[in-house]
Amino acid sequence: MKISGLKTFLIPTTVSDSEWALGKAFLLIKVETDSGLSGWGEAYVPHDCEHAIDALIRAMARYLEGTDPLKIEKFRHNALNAFANLQTGFHLSCAIAGIEMALWDITGIAMEQPVYRLLGSPCRTQVPVYANCHSNKGKSIDDIVEYAKARYAEGFRSVKIYPFLDQTAVERGLTDLQHLRESLESDCTILVDAWRALDYATAMLACAGLEQLGVKWLEDPVPLDDLQALSRITSETSLSIVTGETLSTETEFELLLQKNAANILNPDIACCGLSQIRSIAAIARAQSCQMAIHNFNTMGLGLAASLHIAAIIPNLAGVEYFPRFQAASDQFCVLHWQHGEDHAFKLCDKPGLGVTVDESALNRFEHQPGPARPWPD
Repeated sequence: MKISGLKTFLIPTTVSDSEWALGKAFLLIKVETDSGLSGWGEAYVPHDCEHAIDALIRAMARYLEGTDPLKIEKFRHNALNAFANLQTGFHLSCAIAGIEMALWDITGIAMEQPVYRLLGSPCRTQVPVYANCHSNKGKSIDDIVEYAKARYAEGFRSVKIYPFLDQTAVERGLTDLQHLRESLESDCTILVDAWRALDYATAMLACAGLEQLGVKWLEDPVPLDDLQALSRITSETSLSIVTGETLSTETEFELLLQKNAANILNPDIACCGLSQIRSIAAIARAQSCQMAIHNFNTMGLGLAASLHIAAIIPNLAGVEYFPRFQAASDQFCVLHWQHGEDHAFKLCDKPGLGVTVDESALNRFEHQPGPARPWPD
């Protein structure tokens, strides 16, 4: 079996735009073989970068034709060494991860096994997920409370919010969090993402308040460039410090661990890729560090790949789920994973990733740039 072609599909921001939040572009990849088997993958695309990553995937496509799709590690080696000449970067990592995901899908289908069995033995029967409640449409804390309560009613038992965005003072953010805590059921866990909006001093102020509220997860308190501050915060608080979504290489995550700058690493599935996240998880486990899978992607391919890698990671903290992307994802794919207790996903036995993609639906989308975001003065 040899690779015979590769297609990319850009899904415009309008598809996932909603009353709750602005939409996000998605980039899907189909790898075809001369045997008739095909696999699907997804590359993470930061805002306004979908065409750049699409171009990288298309540039790599000619080197893939005629190669064995089952030799996934060889593909990664050649993509990093021969194609990139070791001049890697975030966008190239996204392109590689998307293609790799499709190769795992093909391999699972060819071997009639779910991908998690090929990655290693599953260590759980269900994969826990948490609901991301972010909105970028100026929602009030009362709106966020109602949104989080609706997620709890759906079955989620962990929700993530962003109380310190838009230059919100720490004191105000903590007040909003207290309101949220008092409004939710006691068995609903609150996760907090500062989205790199704080510095060391304000982060420590936030940590003190979060500890009093019983919050145990603080994501990206400061920019990742400030490893010294991250290390100090990690050592000086009882909270679990979570970071890594903007990193793309194993070496970068190793540095985080060397600096003791995190308790939980959260690589993005469609940027780092299945193989690399498996390696990062092993390194993290050796240093008593947990893994959370970041998934700012579709609730189809991106989510399925996240669930597969999460199934085999012993030191798993959870998988990110974006409820606001569910309706959009349902327009072009079917996820064959089913919810179990506490809205966790029961392991899926279908071969490959366990996702059916409607290519005809993808062909109907007409790509157009998303709305321009605010450009600071």
